[in-house]
Amino acid sequence: MSAAAGATKFRKESVLRVFIFPALGGLLFGYDIGATSYVLPQLESKRSGVKWHDLIKHSAVLQGIVTSGGVAGALVGALIVFRVADVLGRRRELLIGVRGGTSAALGLSLLLLGRVVYGVGCGFVMHGAPAYIAEMSPPSVRGMLVSLKEAMIVVGISVGYGIGYGMSSIPHGWQITYGASIPIALVVFFGVLGFVYGDNFGEALHELEDVQIDTTKSLADPEYRAALRAGLGVVLLQQFTGQPSVLYYATSIFESAGIGAIATVFVGVFKLAATLIAVFAVDSRGRRFLLLTGISVMLVALLGLAGSFADFHSSGGFDAAKAAIIIFIFAVALAVQTNFASNLVVTFLFPVAESVFKTLVGHLNLCVLFGIFAIVDVYSLYFVYKYVPETKGLSLEQIEVLLRRLDGQRPSHQTAAAERVSDAITTPLVVEK
Repeated sequence: MSAAAGATKFRKESVLRVFIFPALGGLLFGYDIGATSYVLPQLESKRSGVKWHDLIKHSAVLQGIVTSGGVAGALVGALIVFRVADVLGRRRELLIGVRGGTSAALGLSLLLLGRVVYGVGCGFVMHGAPAYIAEMSPPSVRGMLVSLKEAMIVVGISVGYGIGYGMSSIPHGWQITYGASIPIALVVFFGVLGFVYGDNFGEALHELEDVQIDTTKSLADPEYRAALRAGLGVVLLQQFTGQPSVLYYATSIFESAGIGAIATVFVGVFKLAATLIAVFAVDSRGRRFLLLTGISVMLVALLGLAGSFADFHSSGGFDAAKAAIIIFIFAVALAVQTNFASNLVVTFLFPVAESVFKTLVGHLNLCVLFGIFAIVDVYSLYFVYKYVPETKGLSLEQIEVLLRRLDGQRPSHQTAAAERVSDAITTPLVVEK
């Protein structure tokens, strides 16, 4: 059965099983991001119930480890899984990842170590989950399911915001906030244990002998140039069109507008709503359309922020409420287009882009800075229009052929073998009715 043939007939409960457990791994990743934004302020206060709260309060290094330890661990995990992914397989990646998600913290040293271990687990999960869903899903719903996995990250962020906000005034509330992720990690672990290989796995394995590729060497292979250019371009341009910069100033703008800390919860809800809209539009409207739409709306928001700060620098007046509304619009547009970039890589780049932004603020006024971001955003529109193809309704093998043709190359014998693998694999998880 070809990938195309299985595009229209499949059991919904089988597809749900393929999706739900890897997607919950994405929720764990997002939950940590949202929860930590409220955990850190509590760890700096006496409400934390720990003797070392003053150490964190007066140490930028410790604060950085608490907030970035998960990111650093995820980077380590991603570097490890980059080398061993083909040996481990998606199922083992997910199992290793959720074991890291059950890390608990009882003291300062264990807290910091737990942040890194949790991050390593996220690195494995965020690599294995989207790949597993994409490989096991019918092409007709693959885009929606992969995007729904990204939506689960936003759900996790929103849940993390909500629980973190609710626990922020309770003594030892940070322990409850972090501990709430353990039951979810256990559900994912035992759910993934039930994953099995397809009935014709032996036949597929025989075909795969023709497709074996050295992952490291493939980065320099011309046949992957188009895919690498499109993927890295989208991720990098996303960072340099103002995402970290807008978020960096969001808190102070919200406080000026009188909506304070609860605004982060509202931003999470708005992003979730926008992500869900994008999820259900992705297979009908296409990935490229949503990317172009999200970037266009971000461009309008950046021009609006540049105008707001132009008024501030020229007359000293600043409409915080207007700027807050623009940030909400920016967050919605960001949620629409972030479905198609790697959240893990975006998180790695965030501290770098933020530090660059802080340096630029010291030399440029904010009107000029957001104007520069708007110019980069215009180039992003051009880049996506020219180099990012529409993949709606295509199998993974067809996408590879399309990218090679866009780069002026003929499909390789490995691509042909991969198409035979697609025909050879039939899985008990996704079958015809």
